[in-house]
Amino acid sequence: MKSAFNSASAAAIIVCLAASASPALGQEAAGQVEEVVVTGSLIRGTPEDAALPVEVFTQEELEARGSPTALEFAKSLTISGPTTGESYYFGGPALTGSVQYNLRGLGSDKTLILLNGRRMDPNTSNIPSIAIARTEILKDGGAVTYGADATGGVVNFITRDRFVGLETQAQYKYIDGSKGDYSLGVLAGIGEDRVNFLWSLEYEHRSRLHALERGFTRDSLDPTRPGYNPAPWSTLTNLAGWQPRGALPAVPSATANGEFGLPVGGIVSDFTQASCAAVGGRYDNNFTCAYNYIPYYNLVENTDTYRAYAQLNADLTDDMRFHFDVSYAQVTVPEVMASPAQPMVRGPAMATGSVFQFYVPITNPHAAAFAAANGIAGAQGFTPVTYRLLGHGGNHALSDSGFGVPDKVDNQVWRVSAGLKGEFGDWAGPGKGVGYDFAMTYNQSISYNTHPDTIGYRVQQALNGFGGPACNAPDLDPARFGTQNPAAAGQNGCQWWNPFSTAFKDQPVRGLANPNYVAGAENSLELTRWMFNPRATETVSHSLTADLVFDGRFGIRLPGGDVGWAAGAQVRTFESRENINDPIYNGSILCEWPRGTTSANGPGSPNLEANPLPTTDPNFRGCTPDNPGPYVLFATNPPDYADRQQYSFFGELQIPILENVNLQAAVRHEEFSGGLGATVYKAAGKWNVFGPLTLRGSYGTNYQAPPIGVIPGQVTIAARNYTIAGSNWLGAQFITDEDLKPETAKSWNVGAIWQSRGFADDHSFRLIVDYYDIRTKDQIGQIADPNQIANLVFNGAGGRTTTCDPSVQPLLRRVTFNSPCTVGMSAVGAFSSISTRYGNGPGQTTNGFDIQADYGLPVGPGDLSLDLAATRITELKTGPTSLDGVVVSTGDDRLGMLNFATFAQAAPKWRANLGANYRMGDQNFRLGVNYVSAVEDERAGVQYGETGEAWVTVDFTYRIALGDDLALTATVANILDRDPPPAQEEFGYDPWTGNPLGRTIEVGVRKTF
Repeated sequence: MKSAFNSASAAAIIVCLAASASPALGQEAAGQVEEVVVTGSLIRGTPEDAALPVEVFTQEELEARGSPTALEFAKSLTISGPTTGESYYFGGPALTGSVQYNLRGLGSDKTLILLNGRRMDPNTSNIPSIAIARTEILKDGGAVTYGADATGGVVNFITRDRFVGLETQAQYKYIDGSKGDYSLGVLAGIGEDRVNFLWSLEYEHRSRLHALERGFTRDSLDPTRPGYNPAPWSTLTNLAGWQPRGALPAVPSATANGEFGLPVGGIVSDFTQASCAAVGGRYDNNFTCAYNYIPYYNLVENTDTYRAYAQLNADLTDDMRFHFDVSYAQVTVPEVMASPAQPMVRGPAMATGSVFQFYVPITNPHAAAFAAANGIAGAQGFTPVTYRLLGHGGNHALSDSGFGVPDKVDNQVWRVSAGLKGEFGDWAGPGKGVGYDFAMTYNQSISYNTHPDTIGYRVQQALNGFGGPACNAPDLDPARFGTQNPAAAGQNGCQWWNPFSTAFKDQPVRGLANPNYVAGAENSLELTRWMFNPRATETVSHSLTADLVFDGRFGIRLPGGDVGWAAGAQVRTFESRENINDPIYNGSILCEWPRGTTSANGPGSPNLEANPLPTTDPNFRGCTPDNPGPYVLFATNPPDYADRQQYSFFGELQIPILENVNLQAAVRHEEFSGGLGATVYKAAGKWNVFGPLTLRGSYGTNYQAPPIGVIPGQVTIAARNYTIAGSNWLGAQFITDEDLKPETAKSWNVGAIWQSRGFADDHSFRLIVDYYDIRTKDQIGQIADPNQIANLVFNGAGGRTTTCDPSVQPLLRRVTFNSPCTVGMSAVGAFSSISTRYGNGPGQTTNGFDIQADYGLPVGPGDLSLDLAATRITELKTGPTSLDGVVVSTGDDRLGMLNFATFAQAAPKWRANLGANYRMGDQNFRLGVNYVSAVEDERAGVQYGETGEAWVTVDFTYRIALGDDLALTATVANILDRDPPPAQEEFGYDPWTGNPLGRTIEVGVRKTF
């Protein structure tokens, strides 16, 4: 299939290049085919102020705003919802540096991205910003024109058309606490006649900004301060409480006592209240010294983005034009820092859950020292209540620039598009004057990322003295999990792991000394590295799109002009493949232990392997039917492959009923492989009521197929922050429905445009107000968030269970308890994972107003313009949701809420940008005010940042042109140095909406030759 994609793409390019080299190029008289791209219509001649709500941002406008980066621009749009691209580990580290637009807050998968009117990957990292002439945003559903994926709207980047010369740009942004961000770019173009070729190269760098460089993250450090942020605290740490145990049972069984022996005394703490506080911990009880993991993270990571773009435009004849473009981008993030180790919600013990999962024999010298230091006699070993491999003391083994576990991100995006457009001449007879537009577009993305986790069985091996890559001791007791060979433990390359507080010197980020540290008791870096697996995934996705559109006039003339039409077809093919070669990660190891490890089933019975079996099976050996794999938090990932074919036919009419009344109508039928299909339609109209007043409106349907990588029956395991469980990160399973069907939507828009002079003849005024309404149905996503399930199960006072009867509360079956459920048990420490369904949900409704206004007038020696862009959401609701017969939600009113547990996240009622621009000769001054209204935390109880705050920032940009070939720009963003609004999230704010940089100073230069 891959070769087919490459061959088809190459063929299209070769054919079009051959056409561009046709002798007709040199023989025809010089001329150009005028090209006006209007987002939302396929009919040539459609005016840019047509019935559809399209907002246009020119290159000049963005320069006056200081040339915002792609991420800054996407987050600044008033119609935008939460936007990816920040270094937000908890929202998906693989998305760092990859900007995906999220119009109307419906999700980035419902915003279609175009480059010069052709589809491209939703990761916009390869948009050649230096070559962009303007950006058009269709603030309405676009499925009829462009196909699926456009429920929220369309973003169309349009490049410069006939650039000639050489242009260079450079920018540097000063950021307090960081080395700053900077970018370089060069654009070159040749050909002033019938052929024009341009190319560009760009480089952007973001410098690391540590979390503790900002006060709003430090608000979480002191747990004794009233109102501190508890989000980045975990009760799963390496300062634990240990249960002394007697002799190992002769025949192990699937309980803690049955596998590790009976308790001999109570739990013994590996810390005191004072020693816990000394390393920045929070003393919760005798087995929990909670730790704050945010000092190990960064608000911004070192990120390098490389872009290359080339474009060829050629007028083959007076009425035929050839276009070719190719773009490439690479986003590399060497390290996205995380906690020193993942929380251990699953271990290699035969008993399920997260408690008593590891065993330290008394033969471990560090266990013997622990027993002696605490006066423990008669213990043959210890098990921790809960445990994390590394926490308070950091991880010194995996990074040279931090003390956590780093993810690596390397994303590449390719795009090639080639096409011919023009109109038929006299030779076409009745077809004379009919326009045609044929293009083929190939997109490829290669996403590589690591997401390391601890290998549980290696931890147990090291606790037994058989750790490290050089250990090859034989197993003398195959009846028990793990290597059993007392004489070889800790010998000949085999190493012991010290799990106790004596192993680390300090909290390295904050420099807090550990009073329990014993010199020489540290764990080796080699052994630490051996405990981890990178969990590296490479996902290669291809798409090939062929578009053919004809347009023209019917010859029917109405009072307003000729009736226009367009008709065409589109064929798309998709392919997605995961490449995972690591046998630990690719699913070859189904259980917590590798195949070949055994456990006896009683005297006289053969030894048994650990195979996936129900916990009720007499041969159960700790491996559940979901094939949990060897990691302590995350799951294995058997590589997936998926492909899809799609074709569609569509038509559009433009009906100028009167000179002041114009109607548009369009219909499209799409078919996807697998029997999925839909017919969508749209009608729009515009009426110039009189002089300055125009009314417009539209109504249409939209369509979304299930994502290509979603496979019915697939089980995806991730981690979630459970508020009711003390904000701990625990497991979450998402099981894809077998009967997944397409998502549909209906949307309508009505608006008014007033355009006239202002208070004087030399003033200008424009006001646009649009009302939109979007209603989705069968929305694809999680049916219920794991947090919602946890809240319903632990629904008593203080987050405790009120029943353990599944017939009363069926959602109990979705909870993996650490020990049998009992009425009154607290959610904290009670469970390790929750499962939910991924399928068709109830859909959502959103509506509101978009407002655009600008006023221009001369002032003194220059011109002043005032502009406003604002969006007021009036409704944002999700329909009722049921799971296993339980009403999970009667319908969420998400407007004005943080929406911590839902897919769309924060939904402020208001977003607005107000600007005052003064142009005086070669100088330009712009003052901008940006406003985002407060959101309230909807979670039960009182949270940090419960009612949020409105976020108001003020920016100023000065630009001066020094002649025709040199321009300098200076921008002070967030002049008042306002922090983003507080929110009970790990960083103390919402990274998908806010900005952590504070006041920044940026200078830029543009030089043309």
